[in-house]
Amino acid sequence: MSSPRLPSAPLADIASNPTASSRALNLRAAGSIAIVVLGLLLFWPTTASLIEHWEDTVRRTYTHGYLLVGIVLWLLWRNRVLWADVPVRPSLLAFLGVLGAGVVWLIALRAALQIVHQVLLPLILFGAFVSCYGWQAGRRLSLTFALLYFAVPVWDVFTPLLQTASVVAVQFLLRVVSIPAFVSGNIFTLPAGSLEVADGCAGLHFFVVGLTIAALYGEINHDSLWTRIKLMAFAMVLAMLTNWVRIFIIAIAAQATDMQHYLVREEHYSFGWALFAVTLVAFFLVVRRWPAAPEPQATAAVGAPISWLGAALAGAGLLFAPVWQHIDDNVVADHAPAQALPNAMTGWSVARDTHSDWLPVFNGADVTERATFTRAGASVEAFAATYKNQHQGKELMGFGNSLEGESLHVSRRGGAEHPWLETEATDSLGERWLLWHSYRLDERWFDRPLALQIQYGIGALMGAPAASILAFRTPCKGVDCTDARATLQHFAATVRSSDKQ
Repeated sequence: MSSPRLPSAPLADIASNPTASSRALNLRAAGSIAIVVLGLLLFWPTTASLIEHWEDTVRRTYTHGYLLVGIVLWLLWRNRVLWADVPVRPSLLAFLGVLGAGVVWLIALRAALQIVHQVLLPLILFGAFVSCYGWQAGRRLSLTFALLYFAVPVWDVFTPLLQTASVVAVQFLLRVVSIPAFVSGNIFTLPAGSLEVADGCAGLHFFVVGLTIAALYGEINHDSLWTRIKLMAFAMVLAMLTNWVRIFIIAIAAQATDMQHYLVREEHYSFGWALFAVTLVAFFLVVRRWPAAPEPQATAAVGAPISWLGAALAGAGLLFAPVWQHIDDNVVADHAPAQALPNAMTGWSVARDTHSDWLPVFNGADVTERATFTRAGASVEAFAATYKNQHQGKELMGFGNSLEGESLHVSRRGGAEHPWLETEATDSLGERWLLWHSYRLDERWFDRPLALQIQYGIGALMGAPAASILAFRTPCKGVDCTDARATLQHFAATVRSSDKQ
């Protein structure tokens, strides 16, 4: 698919007028900045979810987010000379890509798949830029836009790896200085006491900030891709070493003071950043000796500084998904039935709204139901929670939700008969229970929560599906749960057959 070409002023005319050339560069840079700012505002649900991470002063891993966005905007202005000689060629293909990414963003947003729509946002912003200015301009500034990913919480996946590496490294260092340490998982047991390398001690913040600084250094100096990779690898190693030394020093202080040192009892976060500052000094002392790429020189801009067609494509691409989200609120009508538990089942008697010490937690559910079904001496407690619409913080698969609640302690999980999942649990009195649960989206049943959420997001594009969890429990009698399992098998089959009627 060819991109439309726009008529351009003769190069000689622009070159002979430095003021006009400078104005053209400034207008281009201002346009790119406007695309980023407008995108962050239009895709506000995602921006707001990122701000929660940027303002999280407990984990503090992404508290550099505001600063990084500001730096990216500054770089878009500073790097305007990088694409001074690039003709403005709006891309219809990039525009279609933005529309497609917007649909996926809307699916992820409505399915409450937060990390998915967060990852899509920088890509959508870059796609809108290419829609406006063309692929050649996009290639020149792709790494500038890529810096935004250092403010997106995709780096949490490295936490387990960083924890393991820290444990192995510190264990080796303690062995070198002849301090005995028994290691179990992420816990060091010293003669003086125990220390845990928790998630917050894995060094993820040092890791992310180190990579960000290295990537930013390479972008400011316009280094080659290979040089940038070396910069980031060097920063990554230094960040990990910093965290290992930090934990090692804390362990020595703990052993020397019988766990009474300030770093052990009070706070060691600031100490870690002091060490990291020293590491950064070492980083800059080393990399400043590396060969630097020549500074790009400003040249006369080719073609118009901005294209109205490109601006229209970028604006329409950015508006598409947010306008769709605003027009369609994706809420099941209040009069629509939201009952998930059957009122009656063949062979079973039912008592609804019964009380129990089993208290599942499903935050934000629009409808919750309880009932007790009995048949031939067997009793089954049933629970259902239904969501007429979902969004972040109000979703069927929310992190704060719990099928067992606080009263049950899980001993085993596994699959049962599709689509039912099985859990064995014990209550506070020591009684054993067998639980079966499944998920339902309108009339479809699921045993995989992620599959349900994706289908929910797709269905929510044009409709308002209701999502439910149905759960049943019955006591285990005897040495195993064979009889309880047979009871739930019959009950679940009856529920499915009642649902089809």
